[in-house]
Amino acid sequence: MTKSKKILFIAPASFPIMGAESIVNAKLLKALAESGYDIDVISKNMKWANYPYQQLNEFGVSLHSLTVIGVENKLNFKTIIWHILAFITFGIVYKGAHWAFLALKKAKQLVENNSYDFVLTKNAPAELIGYYLKRKFGLKWIATWNDPYPTEKYPEPYGQGIKAKVFFGASRLIPIMNDYPDIHVFPSIRLRNYMLQYLNVAIERTCVIPHIVLPMNDLKSTVTHECLKMIHTGNVSSPRNPEPFLHALHLFFIDNPDAFMEIAFMGVLPENFSHLLIKYELTGKIKHLPSMEYTKSLQIVNEYDVAVIIEAPCKEGIFLPTKVSDYMQCKKQICAISPSIGVLHDLFEEGYIRYFAECTDIYAIKQMLNDMYNDYLKGILTTEMPVKKEYTADEIVKMYNDF
Repeated sequence: MTKSKKILFIAPASFPIMGAESIVNAKLLKALAESGYDIDVISKNMKWANYPYQQLNEFGVSLHSLTVIGVENKLNFKTIIWHILAFITFGIVYKGAHWAFLALKKAKQLVENNSYDFVLTKNAPAELIGYYLKRKFGLKWIATWNDPYPTEKYPEPYGQGIKAKVFFGASRLIPIMNDYPDIHVFPSIRLRNYMLQYLNVAIERTCVIPHIVLPMNDLKSTVTHECLKMIHTGNVSSPRNPEPFLHALHLFFIDNPDAFMEIAFMGVLPENFSHLLIKYELTGKIKHLPSMEYTKSLQIVNEYDVAVIIEAPCKEGIFLPTKVSDYMQCKKQICAISPSIGVLHDLFEEGYIRYFAECTDIYAIKQMLNDMYNDYLKGILTTEMPVKKEYTADEIVKMYNDF
């Protein structure tokens, strides 16, 4: 980059880091800042999070400024008024839109005092501020959609699909998405293609930029290989379903009662998880690790051989889970239990994910476990998989340089 770009980065989920969306955004901020970008960030204080916080200074990101806007989320007179003011200001309202109204004052101050190359919006309701700044100041607007948006249009079983009707208060969202962003960014081709079924946006105004894989040269492997160690991090609550994986493990242990294997789940588990462990005779064989700060969670993942991803049974897997780039950073083998048509199966076919099974096929998962354990016994489990070039920090920064 010949000239440092100055950008306004509006991401309610970024700092403090406390979940998947904020991890994605914080990692991108780190890569851009280390490449010379001058960045002002407006974020949100997530008060009711299930994950431990990690602050800006703990993650090693150097920003021009960070403004964290705190809001009340509980229904009361004050939040009702804020939602009404959000509707008056943006012509749109939905649950949580009041943050955009409260953050807009700071955004306008920053725009009036700085010359930005573009404004970059991430998760909702950042798009409301991006729309306002585009309309009022003519700023170049790069809009990011890491998941289907509006949220009603999530695919089944998450949502009602592309034909779902949008909440009436947010009915203007799709026309705004069609007309105002200069560029729409998606993490996967499949998500882009899915959303273009209901957006009227020329493909030339779109760009696919995956979640970033940061270099982790300082993270040394601590694996002793005394047994095959597998770990899953994050959410396995509905509509994700850990039961087929647990059932397959049960069948695997019937055939291999003396197998040396350690399986861990890190994070908040669904209420019925302990019952599933009893049902499949896995009590004592599955370790539960609590949620922890992001960088500490990577250190824990580094102690395992294989990192597991369990996805929901969608007709097509359009999502790129945050865990993919995190596991690649740790240079771990990835075990994807996912739809047979989807992003993770694409990565498997391309040679970037080593183990794959259809998420509803118990016997396919069992066969995958057999293959994995045989690779462990042969001593070839630690063979390092390549990272897809488009996922690397250098390549992703180059794409932002072109905006």
